[in-house]
Amino acid sequence: MKRTALALAALGLVAAAPAPFRIGVVQASSGPCAPLSPSAPAGERAYFDLLARRLERPVLACPVASPAEGAAALAAGRLDMAALDRASYPAVRAGVRATMTVRPEGGLARVPVVLAVRAGQGGDPQSLRGRTIAFGGSSDVALDLPREVLSEHGYGGAISGRELIAPNEMAALAALRAGKADAVVLEAAAWQRQCEDATGKARPCADLTVVWRARPQAQSAWAVRRDLPDPLRFRLLGVHMAMHIEDKA
Repeated sequence: MKRTALALAALGLVAAAPAPFRIGVVQASSGPCAPLSPSAPAGERAYFDLLARRLERPVLACPVASPAEGAAALAAGRLDMAALDRASYPAVRAGVRATMTVRPEGGLARVPVVLAVRAGQGGDPQSLRGRTIAFGGSSDVALDLPREVLSEHGYGGAISGRELIAPNEMAALAALRAGKADAVVLEAAAWQRQCEDATGKARPCADLTVVWRARPQAQSAWAVRRDLPDPLRFRLLGVHMAMHIEDKA
């Protein structure tokens, strides 16, 4: 058996052990990539153990002093994945791929919002300064989310003080059609419910035009090196999507 294994290895027929998956971990101490310390928090150990099982390879913790240092190491190929923030990502965006964001428990999802006007009326958030914007309700998703997105893109002041808070999305659209508002801003699912027909045969909002669409900006995101093989990247996404179900810790 040993001779057979040696012969196969000599012929290059034995699969090489998979390369370790290296994750940047922000910490004060420096050093080489290594297995996660047994003294690490239980949740972090559970995370590394689950990744190692599902990716079928060792998962190593690589100390970095800051997200910026992690970004540089990721772009240079010394890491496979690191958490980057809004300050560290722009400098390396050509060499890394932002691949996953985390929604804090109880936080809003990064759902897109749309800004619509009556057909034939141009406009964007900036051009609507001082005009009346209708919102489709007062819930977090209907009001806080659109406000957040507009503000992040520099348009918060453009609509400040001229808001029409309608009872729901239908009333917001009715206000726009009746000329009581100059535009309506809805989260994408509300717009889809009211204005997109699944059969494609009807156009419920043919009298309206979407002039702007955006989504909340991520405060941080997991990023991977851009040359990470697609099968490994897709497996990584699948593991994380079900992680809260598979292993709550």
